[in-house]
Amino acid sequence: MSTNRSENGVAAIEIDMRDVLRAKKLRTLAENKGAKSDFSELVFGISNRSAEEIDHLVEGLQQVREKLDTDGNRLQSELAKYAEFSETVMQLTKIVADGMTHVKRASAENEA
Repeated sequence: MSTNRSENGVAAIEIDMRDVLRAKKLRTLAENKGAKSDFSELVFGISNRSAEEIDHLVEGLQQVREKLDTDGNRLQSELAKYAEFSETVMQLTKIVADGMTHVKRASAENEA
């Protein structure tokens, strides 16, 4: 669990750093280009939004992966419990069957 938290922290820091760098780049472009920068700003704004969308999708996929890992671990645990339960039932069934064999023999001997 702590590994997931540290990965989430690293991912959050990376996203924050990307946002800071994008904002700085946008300010630099605006300062250097002046009037010519209208088109550049528009293109950069579009690419910035696309990058943010990709970051959002990556974050969503990371969350889905964490859920799959969690569900996989839970299912593995449940299957192990089921296998143990099944083995116990098989042992109890054998005990009951052996007991019934003795009961049948005893009742056959009493009838004879």
